[in-house]
Amino acid sequence: MISLRQRFNLLLESFFIFFIILFMILPLISFLLTSLYGQPLSILEFRSNLIHNLTIKYFLYILNDPYYYDSIYHTLQLSVAVTIASFLLALPISYGMSFMNIPFKKTIKSLIISGLSIPGLITTYTLIIIATNFGLFEYQLYSFYGLMTVMTISSLPFMVIYQTIAFDSIDTRLLEAATVHGLSKLRTFRKIILPLLMPGFATSILIVFLLNTGTLSVPLLLAPPNFQVISELAFVQLFSFYNWGIASALLVVLLLINLSVILTYMYYIKSKRYATVTGKAFRRFRNDNKILKVIITVYSILFSLFPLAEIFIIGLTSFSYKWVGTIFPTHFTLGNFYESLGLYPNAIWSTLILSGAAAFLGVTLSMIPTYFSWIYGLKLKKMVNVVILLIFSMSPVIIGILLLTMYDNSITGWIINSVPMGVIFGYVIGRMGYSTRALDVTLSSISKTLFEAERLMVRSKFKGLGKIIIPLLIPGIVEGLVLVFVRSSIDYGTTIMLAPIQWTTLTLASFAFLTTGELSQGSALAFIIIIINIPIMLFLYSKRNINFRDSTLA
Repeated sequence: MISLRQRFNLLLESFFIFFIILFMILPLISFLLTSLYGQPLSILEFRSNLIHNLTIKYFLYILNDPYYYDSIYHTLQLSVAVTIASFLLALPISYGMSFMNIPFKKTIKSLIISGLSIPGLITTYTLIIIATNFGLFEYQLYSFYGLMTVMTISSLPFMVIYQTIAFDSIDTRLLEAATVHGLSKLRTFRKIILPLLMPGFATSILIVFLLNTGTLSVPLLLAPPNFQVISELAFVQLFSFYNWGIASALLVVLLLINLSVILTYMYYIKSKRYATVTGKAFRRFRNDNKILKVIITVYSILFSLFPLAEIFIIGLTSFSYKWVGTIFPTHFTLGNFYESLGLYPNAIWSTLILSGAAAFLGVTLSMIPTYFSWIYGLKLKKMVNVVILLIFSMSPVIIGILLLTMYDNSITGWIINSVPMGVIFGYVIGRMGYSTRALDVTLSSISKTLFEAERLMVRSKFKGLGKIIIPLLIPGIVEGLVLVFVRSSIDYGTTIMLAPIQWTTLTLASFAFLTTGELSQGSALAFIIIIINIPIMLFLYSKRNINFRDSTLA
């Protein structure tokens, strides 16, 4: 006879699988059908008589027309360049965080983490304001190098976090053992340090590369006509020319590129199973070189000030009546806020409701695979990690078009056009990796004996869940809620494709002002985004006193 707990577990498993099928697998099939059919074709409306209309001609157009296949090369060129640049720029900061007792370390960490809540759109705003007001690098901004600069600044927080985790994995006793056995410093680095660092470095490279291949808002603002990337070109083809065939085929190519990179990463990680068996109490290497310490401290402080500079410039612009050619605005006003919110009166509430709903639903769903992977062991956990990587391979634009092709039809069109369910589900899918990882980190820190005691001592299984398990998961739940909320509130790609017009968010409204050259009004909305997000991020990490090793993003 099936027990009540088994029935409850079966219900949770079924609910999660149902969600994955309904909002990932079936939309993915509809997306592929659309790329072969040339028009939106949901699996719900597919009939056998349509099979003969499926064709690969849109993929052939992409491969044979330089206008299209150049975008593939440009996407790879830009993403690789940003990944390399952010990797090299982050190395000194990560090294200092792990191996040196640099001053202001907690402050630097907090500022770097706050950068996660500042989207590339706001970084773009900052540089456009500088270029407009002071005439600096105005022409260089709208070029490959302008794109690369903005995307590198946005990628630095992710790169620093993952690199720091990699450096933190090195046990100084291994280096001492190498010295005792007569290994030279070069051989020690090549045979011990580098192999231990490479898996973490590979993860940092993978995540930053995937984040940049699908970015949309920055290329739409800064990409020159002769340097279009896949996400930008697909968006233009879809919304300017209603060319579903080309747009979906381009995004299929992008998805295949991302999946191939992920498969390469998984193969590499599987072949590099280096580990230390010293437990959590191992000693970390410390570098006490005073000159290097000063250099890295100054370097880290300079880069950690980027978020503050962005906040300062956006804040001044949002309150300025006129700011041209002077160090500070000459006149200040609140009119920019009144004007922007007058045009988009629901932008704040739309952002809070949509992001809040996505955070709640995302964390609720993420608790299911996290809990069961912890109970059933390593095999299920690997499966969950694969799902997370698959989610990372789908950029916001891909997620948007997945749900559009699946649900924007006569049967389920209300999900997209009437109520904001589509954009909420898009947020959930795109950020499930954050919430799942947050819960997994928390659950891994809890002794299994507590769960065994709960099963033995608490008669009511639901009471045990509410009185013991959920309270133990609260730190991870809070962190997951914050990260999903923050990353959803700054989303542009999914929002522009799925949000009904009456649910325009702060990010969409701010972008609209920027495209019309109304920098002050757009900055006012961008400043509201900053006011909402950064205090939440800083409060979370100050309360948890979390280090990069225990980070959700690890």
